[in-house]
Amino acid sequence: MRLLMTQRELVDFHGSEMVTVEVAREMAERGHEITVFSPRLGGVAKLLWPSGVRVVSRLDDVPWTPDLIHAHHHLPAMAAMARFESTPAVYYCHGAIPWVEQPPMHHRIHCYVMMCEWMVRRAVAEFDLDPGRVSCVPNFVNTTRFSEVRAPPREMRRALLFQSSGLPAIELSQLESGCAALGLQLDKIGAAYGNSQPRPEMLLQQYDLVFASGKSALEAMATGCAVMTLAPTQAGGLVTVENFDRGSFLNFGPRYFSGATPINEAWLRRELALYSPEDAAQVTAKVRRERTLQIAVDGLEGLYRKALESGVPEPAAGPFAAYLERLASEVDAMWLERESLPALRGRIAYLESKLARRWPSRLKKIIKSISRRRGHE
Repeated sequence: MRLLMTQRELVDFHGSEMVTVEVAREMAERGHEITVFSPRLGGVAKLLWPSGVRVVSRLDDVPWTPDLIHAHHHLPAMAAMARFESTPAVYYCHGAIPWVEQPPMHHRIHCYVMMCEWMVRRAVAEFDLDPGRVSCVPNFVNTTRFSEVRAPPREMRRALLFQSSGLPAIELSQLESGCAALGLQLDKIGAAYGNSQPRPEMLLQQYDLVFASGKSALEAMATGCAVMTLAPTQAGGLVTVENFDRGSFLNFGPRYFSGATPINEAWLRRELALYSPEDAAQVTAKVRRERTLQIAVDGLEGLYRKALESGVPEPAAGPFAAYLERLASEVDAMWLERESLPALRGRIAYLESKLARRWPSRLKKIIKSISRRRGHE
């Protein structure tokens, strides 16, 4: 099969970028011809070349007409569908909230793929998708890459916050103080902390406990680490064999309006009381047995076959009209927000100078606090 994959950028080692890399390489290993179209290329693109995967930043450089488009991110996805007018597509959505991820409507998109069942429900309701065209291929771990499995310890000593987006400063402080009170040394990796790690498989082996969500949580579980899920302003819990399926339903991330547990020492102490090395080892075995890259790609190949067997339906009138209409209103709103920024910055500068004249010492503390918080966002 000649498969064209789309991705908004291949620059940093983030979640959807690594999904694209791992799926493309596995597809190439299975004998498919793969080209990845990404308007912005960087270091991540280099990971694809050794597998024979072609990477292009212009659709005119795609060397053939694809049999199928495996689409990520609606702007490059719709560009590819406009360029190849008779090619069906499968749209792979990694999140409902980011604007770039939101699923576009088009008659040639045979299937919308979500990476957890919670997202299936949300996407159907929020974007008015046909439930019959929405499937779930759960998040996965490349167990060849994350090959080493540590033995869970009886007592925990080292903890890791493994999260690219970061926590607000006050929650990070609570987590740090909670870990210190329980005798845990806490390290942090991720873009928010200025130390993105392109090879977490080499680092996770050093840690007993990992705070993470989504694919990062699965990678830590697969390595033998105990995992506690969390998100900004929302504490999750320790992943156990008993609650694994519920965590999987939510992509191992606590969801807003599902609880009011704050990130603090009491939460940490309560969740760690549930830990046992035997249970942690069973969680690791379950992940490595049920959530592999190979299983995920098997599922994707099945959806590809269905899309090709179904053929391309007759086009509705103006298939891109509805998408462009929605895009026009959204981009216009973004443009208006951008245009208002200079005025807002000027207003902020004026208010800061006014405050400085009235409360100079207090203002310095406020600005220092804001700057420290921005460093973690």
